Amino acid sequence: MQVFDLASLDWQPVRPDVARGVVGKTLRDGKVKVVLTRVEPRGKFELHRDSYAHLFYFLSGEGRLVIEGQTFAARAGVVVHIDAGQEHAYENIGNDDLVLFSLNLPTE
Repeated sequence: MQVFDLASLDWQPVRPDVARGVVGKTLRDGKVKVVLTRVEPRGKFELHRDSYAHLFYFLSGEGRLVIEGQTFAARAGVVVHIDAGQEHAYENIGNDDLVLFSLNLPTE
């Protein structure tokens, strides 16, 4: 069991190879990685593919998500599953931070 105060974790840059203006707090690292992610206004993840799946749960802000060429709204309450290998990107199109939980899921 692990209990900690989220405020005790530092915001760290996330994937600077494909992201700009994106920071995160890693809550769990292992087979399933869980990151509280914050995207500043006009920040984004460029189109890319990963060898693992994702589950995104958007908490606040306003964004745009692209999966395999299809565009979707990213806002509070939206949940997205992305299969391993699918091309995807997201960006903050609002004036406030876009905040989400990002889970990296192993392929089974």
